[in-house]
Amino acid sequence: HNRITGESLGDFGEGIGGCERLNKLELWLSHNKISGEKLGAFGNGIGRCKLLKQLDVIFSSNQISGEKFGEFGQGIGRCAQLIKLWLRFQHNRINGATLGEFGRGIGRCTKLEDLDLKLSSNKIKGDGFDE
Repeated sequence: HNRITGESLGDFGEGIGGCERLNKLELWLSHNKISGEKLGAFGNGIGRCKLLKQLDVIFSSNQISGEKFGEFGQGIGRCAQLIKLWLRFQHNRINGATLGEFGRGIGRCTKLEDLDLKLSSNKIKGDGFDE
């Protein structure tokens, strides 16, 4: 329970993107004030970690909406070496509108063997799953 905001998240993503040799990242940011406007920038920063093999991110119980969720997936999709991806986004405000874009991005992780995606208690109503 901190007061981390979306702005901080974007800056963190940009900074972590400079860690070219990073192969594992675990980040627990549940119960903060992250709204999601910088979620795309965070994903793009992570996407610059070309050797990343394992990513475990917990964003549960924040205020993340779906606007940049697709862009986040596109950024993560640039991690060509990714084998394990665990994302926790429960109890946010994500709708289904950008789930297709998110899925297409993650789909570029051709070495991915272990995907655990938690999206319960959001505002997903089927829109986006048709893509």
